[in-house]
Amino acid sequence: MRKAVLAVLVLISGCSAAGAIDAPPETFAAPITAAAPGETAQSTSTTVAATTITLPSHGLPIPPSTSVPPLPTTTLPSEDPVFEYAIHEVSADTVALSWREECPLHWEELTMLTLSYWNFDGRPVKGRMVVNTAVVEDVAAAFEGLFNIKFPIERIALVDDYGGDDREAMRHNVTSGFNCRFVDGTERWSNHAFGLAVDINPLINPWAREGDFLPLEGTRFADRDKPVPGMINVGDKAVTIFEQLGWSWGGVWQSADYMHFSKPGN
Repeated sequence: MRKAVLAVLVLISGCSAAGAIDAPPETFAAPITAAAPGETAQSTSTTVAATTITLPSHGLPIPPSTSVPPLPTTTLPSEDPVFEYAIHEVSADTVALSWREECPLHWEELTMLTLSYWNFDGRPVKGRMVVNTAVVEDVAAAFEGLFNIKFPIERIALVDDYGGDDREAMRHNVTSGFNCRFVDGTERWSNHAFGLAVDINPLINPWAREGDFLPLEGTRFADRDKPVPGMINVGDKAVTIFEQLGWSWGGVWQSADYMHFSKPGN
């Protein structure tokens, strides 16, 4: 039988004692040799043992393998929410359920605002309110003041979103502005009919007189010594914000209207 012979020659030249490198073992496959008649061709493999090779003293050192650390990241603090408002023109459709021909002003004298506010979940959201164009800046400034002190408002919406029904809107604690209606129990136009008043959280800030409340569901908030978020009482910052703009608060009237702020002089 003829056997394959693998000759391995390791040549080492110019070696010195400096800078040894451990070479990993390598495996070489021997060529397949022709088989004699009746024999099977065979291949052999030979493993070459690791050989230590020294570099000349003038050779460059090989740095150790290292992993590159990740770049540092910085999480920027989120910016505090800021008050925003936008002014929109009112069309007849906007106030289709809250305005009628006999109202003391035309719908063209109204403006719709989109306002930022803090809801009862502690989140900044936006709502819509219609007011007299003459007091747009006042209303925006007042609600900016409320936003800055994080005064909670359950929702700001149009009375039209509740069928133009003031009592329905109050039951849902809707903060709103314009609504062409009389003062309850009279035939005298409310300041809301002029777009010169806003009601804030009316369910928990009801109108109250001798045990009579509007909305009726607000009766449970008759005790003003048990404040809840969104309640307005004498001396509160919410009252001061409106008073500084020349508006009056109904909470000090003989028939207290805790929800109500209005611009005098309609």
